[in-house]
Amino acid sequence: MTELPTPLEHHQYQRYSSSAEIEACLGALATAGGPYARLDRIGTSARGRPLHALVCAAPRRPGRPRLRVMMVGSQHGASEAAGCEALLMLARAVLIGEAQEWLDSLEFVFIPNANPDGRELDSSRNGNEVNINRDFVLLSQPETSALDNAVLRYEPEVILDAHESASLKTRTLGREGYLTDFEAQFDMAASPAVAPALREYGEAELLPALIAAVQGRGLRAQRYIREITSTRQPITHGGLTARKFRNKAGLRGALTVLLETPMEPKDGSYPSYRNIAERVARQSLCMQAFLAVVSRESARIARVVATASRLPEQQVLPLNGVWVKDLQSPEVVIELRRREDYLRQAVTFENWRKMEVRDPLALPRAYLITAHTGVFASLLARHQLAFEVLAESMTCTQERECFRGFDPVEGAWHAVETERVRAKAEPGSLLVPLTSRSARLLPLLLEPRSESSVFRYLAYARLLEERTPLFVTRIPRDAEYLPERLKSESHPLPPNPES
Repeated sequence: MTELPTPLEHHQYQRYSSSAEIEACLGALATAGGPYARLDRIGTSARGRPLHALVCAAPRRPGRPRLRVMMVGSQHGASEAAGCEALLMLARAVLIGEAQEWLDSLEFVFIPNANPDGRELDSSRNGNEVNINRDFVLLSQPETSALDNAVLRYEPEVILDAHESASLKTRTLGREGYLTDFEAQFDMAASPAVAPALREYGEAELLPALIAAVQGRGLRAQRYIREITSTRQPITHGGLTARKFRNKAGLRGALTVLLETPMEPKDGSYPSYRNIAERVARQSLCMQAFLAVVSRESARIARVVATASRLPEQQVLPLNGVWVKDLQSPEVVIELRRREDYLRQAVTFENWRKMEVRDPLALPRAYLITAHTGVFASLLARHQLAFEVLAESMTCTQERECFRGFDPVEGAWHAVETERVRAKAEPGSLLVPLTSRSARLLPLLLEPRSESSVFRYLAYARLLEERTPLFVTRIPRDAEYLPERLKSESHPLPPNPES
């Protein structure tokens, strides 16, 4: 019998581990790891279940820097259960098994059960019926806040976000008679506002190395393709907004990698419950390949992440990006499986995997928020973004915009007028500086034109009055009248203690 069997192994792969069993397993691993491990409680789920991180690290030695790697599993609960199960086995291998040598070059933060309510409810959503991997702009759920805060707390250089995807989509592609056919997919944080150093290294070097490493271990691997719901759709890579964990973490400065492996139809006949043994084996193989590549590339990754932590050199940030047709390679052939007999069939799709960057913004020195300050103070505090509540009025140069045409379905706002004025901000207004820590995220949240803006949500959109200057204004970097506190490179200001 394996030393310290996981709950899945204990039950001989005939049912998923429960959240209580996972918690007990993490505690046992922390004890077995001795001085190399500790178990941190990082939050609580919507229904009161604990969220834990297992931190694994050897004592630090002078001149021996190590990368910190965060690995997150099962954001979608029991609907994508294999990531959690594989991470428990991997943590055991790192602490007391055959993978201990990785502690020479890496430190680990394992968050296997990111959605314990979803696991208990056999659901992809949390206890409030929310898809937490679409909530990293609002941070309305305790699970998303816990994960976002964990990125800030542990400051990992590298993050792996482990997911699964159903090969049979009965309501969409399945109606056309097809299932998807892949064994492993990887992608990077895709937001165009992510530091170019991270995106360029990730797409040009890390992704090819990961795909080659997995293929060398016997699985077919590829760069992630967004969910195929019809044979008539164009093919793109993943979503670009900060609503998703991997994009939000990339905007925080981590080299973030998506892993996705397939799930066979639930009603099939398999040697283990819902084929969980095979699913965990695929996830484990991919995770081991990932760590092998990251360990080998650790010095290079450390340099790339350090470069990405600086403010944009051109001080211009793209607010949006879209996938467009690749005119040099307008079509792509993808193999699907026919639902009737599971045989593979090549299908030709339009190839829309070229990113077009849109809506460049000259980064301001700071933002001023002059109305609805309680709402935005709460938002900024949830994101741990520094701000100051003005105790007295402040007059300075500001850029103000007017908007029109909000579509509550598409969430699109159109700027119709921009003016540069010298104006007074009254006491109680919020002064929000841009820092190297916040410069890639803050504009995406506060600019209505951004696809990641809070103004894409109806609760915030209702606060915006059409053709009236927005109450969120910019203090330009070249402002003639610049407040003394912003004349030097902005440093984090203490957040409002009442927030």
